[in-house]
Amino acid sequence: MRKKLLASLITVSAVLALGVCAWAGTTMENIGTIDFADEWIDGTNLLEKPDGSGLYVLSDMDGNTLSEKSYGRIGYDSGYGFISVQVEPDDGINGIGAVNLSGKEIVPCSYGKVDFENEHWIRAIALKESTADQYDYESWIGDGYYLIDHADFYYVDDEGNAALASSLSRDIYMDSNAYGRFINIENRADGSITAYDGSWAVVETPEPLKYLSDEAPGADEKINSYYENGQYGLKDAAGNVIIGPTYGYIENFKGEYAEVENRLESGDVKGLIDKTGAVIVPVEYDDVDYGYYAPATPENNYSNYSYNNFGYFAVEKDNKLGYVDMAGNLTCDFTIAESNCDVYGASAIYTDMGGAKHILAADGTDTDVSQYESIYALNSGSGMYYKVCDSDYNYGVIDWHGDVIAEVKYNDVDLSGDGQYLLLQEEYNSPCELVKLTYTADSAPAAPAEDTGASLTVAEEGGEGEAAPAEGGADSADLSSIKGLIDSAITLANTDAAANKDAIIGILTSAATSLAESKPEVKAVLDSAISMMNSDAVDGASVATILNSVKTLLG
Repeated sequence: MRKKLLASLITVSAVLALGVCAWAGTTMENIGTIDFADEWIDGTNLLEKPDGSGLYVLSDMDGNTLSEKSYGRIGYDSGYGFISVQVEPDDGINGIGAVNLSGKEIVPCSYGKVDFENEHWIRAIALKESTADQYDYESWIGDGYYLIDHADFYYVDDEGNAALASSLSRDIYMDSNAYGRFINIENRADGSITAYDGSWAVVETPEPLKYLSDEAPGADEKINSYYENGQYGLKDAAGNVIIGPTYGYIENFKGEYAEVENRLESGDVKGLIDKTGAVIVPVEYDDVDYGYYAPATPENNYSNYSYNNFGYFAVEKDNKLGYVDMAGNLTCDFTIAESNCDVYGASAIYTDMGGAKHILAADGTDTDVSQYESIYALNSGSGMYYKVCDSDYNYGVIDWHGDVIAEVKYNDVDLSGDGQYLLLQEEYNSPCELVKLTYTADSAPAAPAEDTGASLTVAEEGGEGEAAPAEGGADSADLSSIKGLIDSAITLANTDAAANKDAIIGILTSAATSLAESKPEVKAVLDSAISMMNSDAVDGASVATILNSVKTLLG
């Protein structure tokens, strides 16, 4: 009888999790017009605005000037919260610098090339003229050849303040790669690679670095993997174990998630864990997609790369594409060959046998979109929004289900870096409509009633709707199922505890009821977590910590 009860609980929690992650649709609000720009600076909600003198300033969408100076060009490159700027160079070569999203100049305009390596490191290279016989860089237009004069490295702290960490001449500098707060520098003279921190102090490494792809230690100083007894686990910065040796391999965290791998006789299987060690994507897939079309938000370090797109994760199995949600439930089955799919986050484009294009959404919806001449995923749209074009080169916007968001009548359309604002330009050089998109999530449905097909067993004796008590303690299969419920609650708490409050309380109440007789001490801990969830200010991180201790108590 207990097994039937737990089976029904798992069904309910799966429905709740799907309700949290399923997106009902998009509403549009017309904010006004913009008459000075027709596209966003890539990956931002900012614009390049003429200052009246032939130069440009950095502007917000209300037209307010942010930059302290005017530039000949703004935003030909951006990322990690930095924007490139350019002035007319005194030497005809070196006029590039960088500003942050507030418009503050953090790298002076005295370089020929500026690269944003990550959220902490900017590489700025000063160039000098050379010839085709010996050069490091060649101009895209004309016959310009250049050598590195020196390479400067700027370190950006957590408050966004940038400082010059080091300047290296060409005979010392060959190449670099940043990892978190650390950077690897390859020496041109002897090929050696040395890791440095933000103060340019040498970082001790367990063994000499051989390749730039080898990480400087502590790339994520908060959480690191460790190796023991042939498997990998996680520890925090203080050396406390988050999870013991569990996986054949743990990749470095990319945002909130790390890919993990187990090596089986049948082949390698992969999944995702979060920073608490909780399994987000079950470790049973051939691959987990790390997409490039996510919103460039502060939470994502202003990067478009993300595993998580609107609560969905693209996975591969038997060479076919599928999707799972935040609770690990399969939401889109494996029917389409992955090699035939272009994955853009929460959806993918594929071509059927007849040559028609389709959008395959993460919730399993398959839509024929062959009525359009062409279709492009919008940057920062996570595969939720697509730019479409008719045979007359008019553009519009549809969503992942093919529903029209903006009519196909525009000269151009562009989505902001956070994925929430559209610029719609009806005619060339005309003002743009500024439209705000609001994503509306389905609310979590109530637990199914008795006639919904759930296998909740009703006791022959006792109150109506009460499950019969178990005879004896829960067996190992039951505990495994309860752990699955706890994992679902942890995932929901870490995602948005306040928004998922009812779902989490429902899951924890069910688990506590199941453990009331066999493990009263664990039920008491669950009751504490339920009390925390019922408080006015829900602390999801604290709840998740308690629930991880529950998993430890369950063994």
